[in-house]
Amino acid sequence: MRYTINTTNYRDFDTLEVNREPARAYAVPYSSLDSLRQTPFSAERESSDLVQVLSGEWDFRYYADLSELPAVLDTDSAAFDKVHVPSTWQRTGYENPAYINCPYAFDERPPLLPEKMSCGVYRRFFTVTDTDKVHLLSFLGVIACIDLYINGAFVGYGEGAHNTSEFRIDPYIHEGENELVAVVHKWSTGTFLECQDMFRENGIFRDVLLYTLPQNYISDYELVTEKTADGYDLTIRTDVCGAGKVEALLVKDGAVFAKASANAGEAIELKGLDVSEWSAEIPNVFEVYLTLVADGKACMTLRQYAGFRHIDIVGHVFYFNGQKIKCKGVNHHDTHPTRGYALTFDDLEKDVRLMKQFNVNTVRTSHYPPDPRFLTLCDLYGLYVVDEMDVETHGCGCWPHENIDLISHDPKWIPRYLDRVKRMYMRDRSHPSVLMWSLGNEAGGYACQDACYAYLHEVCPAIPVHYEGVCRNDRVAYDVVSEMYTHDDVMRRIRDRKHEKKEYAEKPFFLCEYCHAMGVGPGALEEYWELFYSDDIFMGGCIWEWADHAVLHPDGRYTYGGDHGEWRHDGNFCVDGLFYPDRTPHTGAREMQAVYRPVRAEYVGGNLFCFTNTNRFRSSGYLTITCSMKIGGSEVWTKTLKPDIPPCGKLEVAFDLPQIDGDCLFDVVYTDSDAFVAAEQIVLREQIPAIPIGSGVTLDETPDTATFRFDGGELAFCKACGAWTDYTVGGKELLHADPVGGKGLRPNLYRALLDNDPAVQWKWLSARLHDMAVIPTGFTCGVEDGVGEAEATFSLEGGGCRIFDLTVRYVISGDGSLLVRASISPVGNQEAISDLARFGFALELPADMRDVTYYGRGIYENMPDFKVQSPIGLYDTDVASLQEPYIKPQDNGNHCDTRFVELRRADGTGVRVDAVDKAFCFNARPFTQKLLCGAKHREDLHDEGTTVLEIDGFVRGTGTASCGQDTLPQYRVDASRGLSFAFCISPIR
Repeated sequence: MRYTINTTNYRDFDTLEVNREPARAYAVPYSSLDSLRQTPFSAERESSDLVQVLSGEWDFRYYADLSELPAVLDTDSAAFDKVHVPSTWQRTGYENPAYINCPYAFDERPPLLPEKMSCGVYRRFFTVTDTDKVHLLSFLGVIACIDLYINGAFVGYGEGAHNTSEFRIDPYIHEGENELVAVVHKWSTGTFLECQDMFRENGIFRDVLLYTLPQNYISDYELVTEKTADGYDLTIRTDVCGAGKVEALLVKDGAVFAKASANAGEAIELKGLDVSEWSAEIPNVFEVYLTLVADGKACMTLRQYAGFRHIDIVGHVFYFNGQKIKCKGVNHHDTHPTRGYALTFDDLEKDVRLMKQFNVNTVRTSHYPPDPRFLTLCDLYGLYVVDEMDVETHGCGCWPHENIDLISHDPKWIPRYLDRVKRMYMRDRSHPSVLMWSLGNEAGGYACQDACYAYLHEVCPAIPVHYEGVCRNDRVAYDVVSEMYTHDDVMRRIRDRKHEKKEYAEKPFFLCEYCHAMGVGPGALEEYWELFYSDDIFMGGCIWEWADHAVLHPDGRYTYGGDHGEWRHDGNFCVDGLFYPDRTPHTGAREMQAVYRPVRAEYVGGNLFCFTNTNRFRSSGYLTITCSMKIGGSEVWTKTLKPDIPPCGKLEVAFDLPQIDGDCLFDVVYTDSDAFVAAEQIVLREQIPAIPIGSGVTLDETPDTATFRFDGGELAFCKACGAWTDYTVGGKELLHADPVGGKGLRPNLYRALLDNDPAVQWKWLSARLHDMAVIPTGFTCGVEDGVGEAEATFSLEGGGCRIFDLTVRYVISGDGSLLVRASISPVGNQEAISDLARFGFALELPADMRDVTYYGRGIYENMPDFKVQSPIGLYDTDVASLQEPYIKPQDNGNHCDTRFVELRRADGTGVRVDAVDKAFCFNARPFTQKLLCGAKHREDLHDEGTTVLEIDGFVRGTGTASCGQDTLPQYRVDASRGLSFAFCISPIR
């Protein structure tokens, strides 16, 4: 069949659409969990023949350049490949993946497009059995745009990647087999509105549906709930093509709850309903069946889930069903490690189930309307949704345009914005999970957004509108103040109504993005939530973001920006999720799960503890609370509670607190029907045991060496270099001792850079802390009362400049233990002195010391500002398990508040390090920090035949400065007045 190809639509700024159907509610007919998993409308009373899913194997022809696409395409002679729809070109081998954050993929000024671009031609055959019926063809997601042809004729054009493009195809079809051809261009003028932070992909990436409808059919519907003094009213508005009557059934748990009917075009009203309200905590859903009856015969039936809820903003407080809710949120992109944008129902359900499992109650659909099945899942499982329209013009703020307002302040673009907001609203308006509408992301503003807000305010005044971009211009806010990554000091001024913008005190405050979850972190999440809970003005917010974006290759490698030959990219900035691409949780996800816990415990005093239910609608009766008391790591008692604390309520409980020396820890674990919900720990008392010093040490000296001998071993020092040259116990090497090769007890002020270190890494690199020279300046030694003593001094230099003076004092006991007291004193005025990564030591142990026992925070990695997920306890593991396999390697696997750590061989011998005066942070790896610093991907790391133990007295927190605030001042390492700490190394015989 021959097709004359349209070559102007995607470039013509004045052509918004050609013969595309108006947006409507059931452009996606998925209406129940069962029908989501199987085929649409498979449940009883639904019209099973209403829709056909055309997804599956399609013919496909890729053209690297539009110039190769013939003006007249003969599909009978064209050579086609086979591809699965939905999919994208970049994940099926036709183009390389390309990750870009802010810029466009080309430099032309909007709305001009590059002359050279690729395109793809899709073909599929479908069968029509009755041309007297109405046929609608829906494409749920195509990027960048679609020209649709059927049986040799041009049908229409659609753009708006994440909005439905729907076409009525009756004039173009015949009974029997029909040919569908879709031409998809890489870019269109709509691309200027789709500059989101993600891999930029192309193709038909969501399902394609063919509706077969009777001549009389329901073309659109809307469910509107309203709270009244008598209960809830449900108004159902329908748009009917043809004549007839619409009958509505409201069904709950298989039984008819209410029913009514009205003639076509009239509203159906169900008044004074005594119903349970919908919330994310208790997602009470009803089924609404809409049946069109004409001439006494049922023409068709639709089903939609409904929920009853109401939203109010009173002053600066956001109310949902009369309660001041807090949004424990995440930002969710459509991303899959092998399929990119093309998510299946199972993928979507997995994400929603994980969100519930990890105590999330809100999801922002960044930065576009989601697959409609996602919204139904949120209705059913219970998640508040910030539904975002498909607009981001971030590239306007980048070179060569450098004006983020370029498009959003241009009224010529208003029809494009309105088209997208209408399609989002019309499709999603009946979902009870929609908490707010969002006018896109990082698009400047506000002329085009004002038009969108006016539209939504007119058609849907019951649902508030947010758009973060106006916080930086004269609008400040629409219905809520929305910001990103607001610093805690600013939030305190907002809370105390002392901010310079008085508008902060007049509207609810929502952080649409906060705590950038890139790499190790996010830090200070608990501190954010202390602020959120501190005042009603704060709604909470959404962590950026749900899952890493990365490409999984058959050999198991993950790649990110720059790994695919991209001429423009943003590196590993896409690897910024709470979960790995396969949805294995990062430690950050576990931190979120802990911080978002539904119940919080606090020590009141005496023997009283208070439990607060942070839920707004659900009592705590569904939870089992297991409390235990530990002394010095050993459990002394466990008690189980099943309290029914009302929403936002508190309960004080008395427990026996033993009067025993040692650490005193109060652990709380929350479970729901044996499923883990969250855990927390209250440290009631910290006590570091004193280290005994034993005699029995002798000293042999030569002009070059000092050898301390103790029971069964010896410790020898090189006087010139100040480091030990031999440390053996029972004839076995305890610690490597090769100061020339960089082994031994080596001071460490640096770390393999975290993704959250950009605010300070320049200080460390400019001071050359990563290759710091350790220059010996003195050594003394002796024995007093059978106890060995030595002192070594060093100058720590970076780039030839002296940064610190280091003093290390050793006390050697007769059992072979080595007490180490270390201090640094600053020299000069280098920037790095006031904000170090750490102060500690790295020790190289024999490679066969890989079994680890420690008493500190675990089992997950933790940092000073990132540790709620890791209670203090006694843990057994191994060196390999201490590593967190980040796609972009960085310093990881740290464990704070450690009292002791042991590393052993298989025969049980090894080394133990005890805290002295205060707890330390430790790490152990099968490779050196140098290898870790140079690694770009996890595959770059390998076992170097050693065990590196890092002992740190001071460690800088992680913060969230990859795209947010730096770690808070209390979690920084300020060495401007010097630092000191101590630890004790002992042989395990």
